[in-house]
Amino acid sequence: MSATTSGVGSVAAQRRFARVTEQVRAIRGRSGTARADSWMLYVGGTLMPLGIVAILLGWLGAARTPFGFEQTPYLISGGILGLALVVSGGFVYFGYWQSLRIRESRRQNEDLTAAVGRLEALLGNAAGDGVIGVGPTNGAGGVRGARFVATAQGSMFHRPDCTVVEGRPNLRTVDPDREDLAPCQICDPLSDAS
Repeated sequence: MSATTSGVGSVAAQRRFARVTEQVRAIRGRSGTARADSWMLYVGGTLMPLGIVAILLGWLGAARTPFGFEQTPYLISGGILGLALVVSGGFVYFGYWQSLRIRESRRQNEDLTAAVGRLEALLGNAAGDGVIGVGPTNGAGGVRGARFVATAQGSMFHRPDCTVVEGRPNLRTVDPDREDLAPCQICDPLSDAS
C-alpha cells in the first residue's frame, strides 16, 4: 500500500514540477519581450527631481529663520537627504544608460556575427564550385565563354554571385569579348583570367 501511495505522490510531484516549469518559462518569455531595465529609467527619473525638491524645501525652511539652531534641521533633512536622492537617482539613471549601450553593443555583435556567417556561407559555396572568384569557365581555363552577367542598361559585367547584382531580376548573360563592358571593381570577374 505504501509503494502505491509513494508512486502516486511522485507522479503528483512531477506534475507540479512540470506546471511550475511552464509558469517560469512563461515569466521568462514575458520579460524577454518587455525591457527589464526600464524600471531604472523611471526610478532614476523620479529620484533626481525628488532630491532637488527636498533641497529646495530645506533651503526655504532654513531661509525663513535667522537663527542657526533652527536652520540646521532644515539643512540636514532637506540638503543631505536631497543630495543623497539626487546622487542615487543619477547612479540609477547612469545604470540605465549603460544597459542601453550594452544592449546596442550586443545587437551590433549579433548583426556582425550574422554577416560573417553569410559571408562564410557565400565563400563556402564559391569553394564548392571548384573555382574561387569566377563562374564556370570553358574548360580551356580562360575567361572566353565564361558566364558573366550585366544589368539591362549596365556598362559593367559581373560574376553571377556579385553582391551588386545578386537577387536582381533584370540580368542578362554577357560575353565581355563581344561587348564593350568594363569589369566590376567589387567582384573582379577577371581575377582568374591570368
